[in-house]
Amino acid sequence: MTESEREITELPPGDRHGAEAYTAVWNAVLPRYPITPDELERSRQRRSDDVRLVARLDWAVAGCGAAIRSDLPGRTYMGAVVLPEHRRRGLGRGLLERVVVAARGHGSEILAAGLEEGDVDGEAFAERFGLREVLREVEVVRTLGADEAEPPSLPGIEVVPLEQRPDLLASTYDLVGATMPEMPLHAPFTMPAYERWLEEDATGDDVIAGGTLVALDEGQVVGFAGLVRRAADPHLAEHGFTGVAATHRGRGIATLLKSSQIAWAARAGYRELMTATQFANAPMRAINDRLGYEAQPAWIRVEAPLEEIESALR
Repeated sequence: MTESEREITELPPGDRHGAEAYTAVWNAVLPRYPITPDELERSRQRRSDDVRLVARLDWAVAGCGAAIRSDLPGRTYMGAVVLPEHRRRGLGRGLLERVVVAARGHGSEILAAGLEEGDVDGEAFAERFGLREVLREVEVVRTLGADEAEPPSLPGIEVVPLEQRPDLLASTYDLVGATMPEMPLHAPFTMPAYERWLEEDATGDDVIAGGTLVALDEGQVVGFAGLVRRAADPHLAEHGFTGVAATHRGRGIATLLKSSQIAWAARAGYRELMTATQFANAPMRAINDRLGYEAQPAWIRVEAPLEEIESALR
């Protein structure tokens, strides 16, 4: 195959046609995780060094890739897919080569990626370049009935939509900053800056305002539960981070927050809620089980040092 028949180009910000091509390929390969061009553009605006790639074969769009600086230190996250009918023709390798260059530009030392459980082609590609499993997340889905019951209240605890209390944004960020690093990850977590947290989890376009909740004890924030839209499917919403202050654990606050989201989402016309939880996060997995969430194929995080990948590419 000649070089002219295979082309990988960087997608410039604001390129609507390119974003549509990128998302069409992504959604065809990963229908469980669909995105829209608008979502893609908002994500890029939040991260100025976000690199997106479009791969063409004989001038037809056949794959896409991303190099995104991770919130885990020293890492760049790679999202790369190739349409099944165009695999084994060098596009995956070409995308990986470009992502590695971008990761070096980020100053990263490790490349991370995600695989769906059971993705045989993805597993073979990861193994070929030394990417090994470091974390497994359990994805769960909850189908909503037309009339989900409101949960019983907890003594002394008030649950309110965060949008109704903008005065609590700073204290909510403090709570999230204290609890999010406790997630059982394989590397230390870096809390995003306040402005990015607002955009991604609290007040941005992808946040579902009425379903993003805080729990209060005498007016103090003691719990938070985010809810974000999946724009490609208006009937599906995704739980964001759920956290409870260490002083208030064991009282059912996380269950109350998620149960309240279930009831709110059903009233708002959503038909399904989903979330992903680290396999090692037994308390949250137990809550999801009690609330009727059903397990889906896992999402597997794989990683490798950049120098090992570069060696395998030679």
